[in-house]
Amino acid sequence: MRKLLRVFIAFFLLFMWMPTTYSGPQQAKDVYKIQVASYAKQVSIERVQGDTGLDQTITMHIIGGRYKFFVGHYDTWAAANADVARVPVQGAYVVKIPAQLIDTQQQPARQEEERVAETTQPPVETETTTRPAAGQDEMTYRIQVAASRTFIRPEYFHDKLGLTEDVDYFRKDGFYKYVIGDYPSMQAGEQALAQLGLSDAYVIQAPIERQVTRQPAEEQTQAPVETATQREQPATGQVEDSTRQATEASRAILPNTYEDRIRLADSAYLEKDYRGARVLYNEARVLKPQESYPRSRIREIDDLLMERGSRAILKGGRTLWYGIIAFVVIMFIVLVIVLILRTRRHKREQVDESTRDQYQDAMSEYLFDESGGDPTELRQANTEKKKQILIDEIMQLYANLSGEISNKLRELYLDLDLDNESVKKTQSPQWHVRAKGFRELAQMNIRTVNDEIERCLNSDNDVLRMEAQLAMVRLNYENPFGFLDKLDKPFTAWEQLHVYEMIQRHQIPVPDFRKWLNSRNETVIVFCIRMVRAFKQVEAVKQVAELMNHRNADVKHEAIITLGELDVIEVLPELKGRFPQEDHTGKILILQAMAKMPEEENIDFLTSVLEPSNELRLEAADALSRIESFGVRGIENVQMTIYKP
Repeated sequence: MRKLLRVFIAFFLLFMWMPTTYSGPQQAKDVYKIQVASYAKQVSIERVQGDTGLDQTITMHIIGGRYKFFVGHYDTWAAANADVARVPVQGAYVVKIPAQLIDTQQQPARQEEERVAETTQPPVETETTTRPAAGQDEMTYRIQVAASRTFIRPEYFHDKLGLTEDVDYFRKDGFYKYVIGDYPSMQAGEQALAQLGLSDAYVIQAPIERQVTRQPAEEQTQAPVETATQREQPATGQVEDSTRQATEASRAILPNTYEDRIRLADSAYLEKDYRGARVLYNEARVLKPQESYPRSRIREIDDLLMERGSRAILKGGRTLWYGIIAFVVIMFIVLVIVLILRTRRHKREQVDESTRDQYQDAMSEYLFDESGGDPTELRQANTEKKKQILIDEIMQLYANLSGEISNKLRELYLDLDLDNESVKKTQSPQWHVRAKGFRELAQMNIRTVNDEIERCLNSDNDVLRMEAQLAMVRLNYENPFGFLDKLDKPFTAWEQLHVYEMIQRHQIPVPDFRKWLNSRNETVIVFCIRMVRAFKQVEAVKQVAELMNHRNADVKHEAIITLGELDVIEVLPELKGRFPQEDHTGKILILQAMAKMPEEENIDFLTSVLEPSNELRLEAADALSRIESFGVRGIENVQMTIYKP
């Protein structure tokens, strides 16, 4: 029943797993790139490479109304993050690029730059003017706070150093140098530096060049470049103001990008790429916040996405309900099967109990019927189940009865041909069935399968091996303990105890166990030493004493215990001579053995043992107290002469 229940549970888990494994058509995968710079307006890739000092391929994506530049192309965040350290840009980090941006922004950055350039006003004209400083024509004094071979946004040092002045930078000797202040002399710069308390900063001479940009229509403001350390959400109000100004400037110089974004967004909407269209509408909304068309389209797309999500949730809910219904059905089926099995088992138990009561009455009538009637009712046991019930009842009565009634039970067992049923069990491939057959044949003294029983004396199954040993003790009348010669497996203490109990119960003749004291099986030697002790076979003292030199510790210890139990005074010299060579356990056993033979010749030896350890002293004192001529008084005298705390 448990196996059937496990099958149904496995089927249910498989059924619940199947609806959730299909996730629809395969969607485009997001990619991961390393962001190195971000601008509020369109700039050339050459400028980004010059500012960052990178020689890798740079790509551009418009995200959140900003032009962001990336290197690399990775399928997983872990792979991209592993390469961040190889990008020589301060604050570079990994960004996930949505799949819809990959689909809608396939043009390279250079093509985007050329398209934007065609829709803007004429190129910017620049000129350099020089403002003389006090006492100098082209140089001034400034405080240098940092220098780097790669470009780092000035705001980074402004925030890191906690400066109140704006940080400027200029490029010289291959370095970007970041400076603050504008002082007429070196002394004025050093005084200002002392007030700032910057340990790594110093005063330098710097050029006073300023770039002034002009356009025919209106003056433009160059948006500051930022590195990847600046996120879309500014940390301070000052950064928010600069970002907003840069966004306004980008809208001023890119008047036609709004229409391009709308055109691309409408195209994506018609193709049902709602997420990509929403991104483009949002970019258009950033370019022209006053226009209501992008906002209305975004709301419409949000409604569509919400409806689609609701459908997915509803679909998932239906799947969940299907799973719940399937679970309830399966559990109902399992419950029905369990109830059916329990009902059938209960009925079988009732039938077996009724049959058992019927056979008990029939056997009682047969056993106590002096007329010698035929057990007709018992002969009706025509099924394997009924025969087994009848065998169990006969075995139970046979074990508790003796004399003429037990003989009559054995005759009934043979008359009903039940011995053949027991013989069939000995041929079964199942070990517990074979063991039961051995037990039944041994109890009823049926010797027809002794050869089969002998083959199981060294079985790997402990229970089957023990039943075979007990059966051989009962069925081998000529040599009940002959199985000891054939035993290769360890003869465990549990098996030894059952054999000893079999000898006592059935009055089996006890052999001379000396013949197995030299067995190659050391557990057999231990058993025979114990049997010598149990049955007081004093004639085996010499062989047992020799076993004190055996390599096996269990054999030695059993030999010492047995010598003490046999109470043969002649072995005392051998025990004393063996004492120094024994381990702690062996010494204790020798002292305990000598205590069972309280002879005056042991006094000197035991007195000398009062010193080594407390445990040995206790055993020696116990042995001395048993000697009548020495006793407790003698121990007290020894203690007075040998001081002990």
